[in-house]
Amino acid sequence: MVDSTATPEPKREMKVLALGLPRTGSASIADALTILGYENVHHGIRAIDSVDDWKVINRAADATFPVLPTYSGKSFTRDEWDELYGSCEAGTDMAALFATQLIQVYPEAKVLLVVRDFDSWYKSYNSVFDELWSFRADLAIDYAEPLIGYETGVASRKAILGFFDARNVDEARKNARMVYDRHYRQLQEMVPPEKLLVYRMGEGWEPICEFLDKPVPDLEFPRVNEAAALKEKMAKKIKSHITKAAMVLMPWVVGVVALGVGLWTVMRRN
Repeated sequence: MVDSTATPEPKREMKVLALGLPRTGSASIADALTILGYENVHHGIRAIDSVDDWKVINRAADATFPVLPTYSGKSFTRDEWDELYGSCEAGTDMAALFATQLIQVYPEAKVLLVVRDFDSWYKSYNSVFDELWSFRADLAIDYAEPLIGYETGVASRKAILGFFDARNVDEARKNARMVYDRHYRQLQEMVPPEKLLVYRMGEGWEPICEFLDKPVPDLEFPRVNEAAALKEKMAKKIKSHITKAAMVLMPWVVGVVALGVGLWTVMRRN
């Protein structure tokens, strides 16, 4: 539940869009941008507990991807994107799935494009498919989330399927290479060279700091085990959603059992 008494984040200018695909070191990049002084860097792992963020992502997916059965065909405005990113100075991770929209919505932002060898990237990203389309994820997304008013799982699935031009996870896997190549080609064509840095993890602080006009920190470049962090977060979130749904259902279950016992007792007496 969102704390209604919390002080809202101030409005900020979007300064950096890190649009390398998830599993290209996006969690490390998010930490690096935070170290460089950017405020409220958005990343899917950090935002997984934000109910409102995922509601925006759900609507954005419906507005963006024609392959989805829920596609609305309506443009997603800057004001709507600001519901997600209006307090952020940098966006990473899930932002890549909406990259072509975001570079038009936030033309003032510089674009950091982290590239990774396709085979190693796909080996890592395939575990996202496995986790998000597992049996326990089905329970959480298809049954638990509608009961408790959450959209985390359904929004994640829709954004991923939409990005991969897929109607199901098998099609997403088949389309991965084509979509991967298209993503990097499109961004390098769309973003002016002076606003684009193509970067590989392991190149250190210098290229990023020069690109962003920031001093090089006297710190080791962050190295986050993104796969492990996401797997842990997703497992906790799925368990939490199922538990909350069970609590919602409990009074109904108790009531049905009590009614059944009562009817059985009456029938025995008669």
